[in-house]
Amino acid sequence: MKILITVDPEIPVPPIGYGGIERIVSSLSKKYSKYGHEVYLLANPNSTEDSVIEVFGWKGLKSRGKKNIILNAIQLYKIVKRIKPDVIHSFSRLLYLYPIFLFTKIKVVQTYQRKISVKSTNAAIRLGGGKINFTSCSKYMHKGFDSIEKWNTVYNFTDTDYFIPDNNVKKEYLMFLGRIEDIKGTKECIEVAFATNTKLIIAGNIQEGHDDYFNQYIKPHINNPLIEYVGVVNDEQKLYYLQRSKAFLFPIKWEEPFGIVMAEAMACGTPVVGFKRGSVPEVVKDRETGFVVNNINEMIKAVNQINNIDRKKVREDCIERFSLSIIANKYINLFNKYKNVI
Repeated sequence: MKILITVDPEIPVPPIGYGGIERIVSSLSKKYSKYGHEVYLLANPNSTEDSVIEVFGWKGLKSRGKKNIILNAIQLYKIVKRIKPDVIHSFSRLLYLYPIFLFTKIKVVQTYQRKISVKSTNAAIRLGGGKINFTSCSKYMHKGFDSIEKWNTVYNFTDTDYFIPDNNVKKEYLMFLGRIEDIKGTKECIEVAFATNTKLIIAGNIQEGHDDYFNQYIKPHINNPLIEYVGVVNDEQKLYYLQRSKAFLFPIKWEEPFGIVMAEAMACGTPVVGFKRGSVPEVVKDRETGFVVNNINEMIKAVNQINNIDRKKVREDCIERFSLSIIANKYINLFNKYKNVI
């Protein structure tokens, strides 16, 4: 099968730093190619993904703006006419696809990793008809859409070959990993640590505009023996801390689309305790791979019961649902299903 993957023009593949969608696209490209498919990539001009046959750089370097949209829509159409893919796996803007809908028979699978616009997807369905179908990285994201038959849930994945358990190390602390801001619940993690008398490792970045939150709610506790802030971590450090965690805390205050860090923790056999928001009830199997809770008091109780969770089963569940091979095959099955539909 010939697959063209598109990513917004701001995003180089593979990622220069940590990366989100960039890392997902790079891994999928490698896996599709390993399966014997012909893979092409249209992304930021600085992309260096070497697993694909050819990398194209967008002419319009911003996702938005009339000029950029027109440039990129025309460019995508020309590339499609030249390479004639069986399917486009789009992580980029729907507007770029309009000439494809109007002037070709190419099938499109549009993948969403963040909030979905009902207006734009409905417009694409009206124009693209049977040429477009959608995936989102959790059922929560497309909940309530009228065109539900157009939607598929394909979860994100983690590197289960890299994130592995270490059964020879002591499980010493709780862990928080993410942006340090209110909607991520860093302050709540500190409350849980104090209430359970358990050490907490805090890892993550402080984005511009969130300094006051850090200074008010996090910094005053850093000198406490129970609280340790380790800053931004790379994959090697992340693996080290997750392998030694009793539980990963995820007290989010927003509708998280997926939360790859939960899957990374589970790959290490580390149970997740998260608030019942967004994708958490889908990613975490309550009382099997962790606990899905409603508030701080329930999170405290869950931490005190964390030894009831079988860490081996946590790891097994992650491999069965969130490994790269599982997710890549789900996409390939969708491509095969749709590319032959008239």
